[in-house]
Amino acid sequence: NRIVVSGATTAITRRTSFRKAFLAPWHPMVKQIWLYALADAQRETATAIHHGILVINHEHLQATPSRDNLPEFLHRLHRDVSCALHTLLAEERYDTPRELWDGRETHCMRLMDAESQLSSLVYQHINCISAGLVERPEQMPDFAFDLGHMKSGSIEVERPHGFFSRDRASALELHVTPAPLLYRAFG
Repeated sequence: NRIVVSGATTAITRRTSFRKAFLAPWHPMVKQIWLYALADAQRETATAIHHGILVINHEHLQATPSRDNLPEFLHRLHRDVSCALHTLLAEERYDTPRELWDGRETHCMRLMDAESQLSSLVYQHINCISAGLVERPEQMPDFAFDLGHMKSGSIEVERPHGFFSRDRASALELHVTPAPLLYRAFG
């Protein structure tokens, strides 16, 4: 069992089954689905999002739950992404996997101080470079979060047509904020 603490900034990583490239920019809707699911999970659970990126076969997030509901946030996010990507794969006539995400529990690491929050942020931001995919983060197709999003405050995300119920909002604001201890240290 994972200890969940409200207000504890967490580095999150989740991998796809067999490390297949389900999160790669093989279709323009992949990023849109992920961002909408992220914004919806944020809205439902009041979880602060600090950074996020898709790296072909895994996602990286940095988030801070306002309550002890990080598991609820992760469940909602990963369920919605899985369902929508299964639908997209089927529509594009690809074989759909039995499970989009690998069978392991989502990796969550509590970031205890400003140094760990900054280190995690830099690691996530340059992960595509470390993997040898691009020379600069913004060269990654469908690069999700520019560090400037923390300053601008939000990304407007339209509901991907046909992948989410019509009783969900047609557009959501994905609020992006600096990690709390990092903000306190650097302002």
